[in-house]
Formats: sequence, structure tokens, C-alpha cells
Amino acid sequence: MKIGIVGSEGAKFTTYTETRAKRIIHRLLDKPEVTHVVSGGCHLGGIDIWAVEIGRELGKEIIEHRPKNLQWSTGYAPRNLLIAKDSDELVCITLEKLPENYKGMRFDWCYHCCSTSHVKSGGCWTVKKAIEMGKPGKIIVIKC
Repeated sequence: MKIGIVGSEGAKFTTYTETRAKRIIHRLLDKPEVTHVVSGGCHLGGIDIWAVEIGRELGKEIIEHRPKNLQWSTGYAPRNLLIAKDSDELVCITLEKLPENYKGMRFDWCYHCCSTSHVKSGGCWTVKKAIEMGKPGKIIVIKC
């Protein structure tokens, strides 16, 4: 089985939430039926990179789709669709809220899925696309 793991960038995590995210990734990948990890290779670190690192540690094959550029319509969206297409199951790991010291843009809700239960994440858009393709998908929200 090829599992896609996407989610929030590294700067959105504290030491505590990073540790929790890595444990979740390890649990998702440490199953004999999981043969591949599909990732987006986010240049900002975080879930995409941790999934690949943990996947390699566990001896999984890696499929990494990096965006052609840093624009939504010509880079991230096509990349995210490839992740959804290549995954048998897709998981987005994101956060309930941003840490106080986060310097990036802040939104009151995730405009990809119209939810206030987690921070904005393109990963939830990717999960929605996988579900539209008939694949299982879920969003795991790490409580802070």
C-alpha cells in the first residue's frame, strides 16, 4: 500500500508538537502492508520531510513529488494532485493552532475546507481531492 502523508510546514510546530507528529507518522508507516510513502517534499520542512525520513528509516520506498514552482496554480496544486493520484490512502497531519512565536501568515480558519478545527493546510485540500478520487483520506489534528 502507498500512503501519502502531507501536512503543515516545520515552523508551525513546537518541540512538543513535532515529537507528537513524528510518533503519528511512525505509527502510520510501521505496518507491513505499507510499502511506499508518497510526499510533497516541502521546502519549508515539516510533515513532508519527516514522513520521508521516517519512511526511509523503516525501509519504505519513497515517491516524492516536489512542486515545479512556488505558485499555487502551477506548482502546489498540480503537485498535490499527483500525491493524491499516487497514494492508495492519504493522511494530512496538521495542528489545532499555531505556536505564539510563528512568524508566517495567520488565518482564522482553513479556507481549503472551511474549518476552524485546524490551521490552514494545503494538505487538507489534498485529502479532499483523494477522497473525490475514491480513496480513503483523513486529517489528523494535533492538539496543542
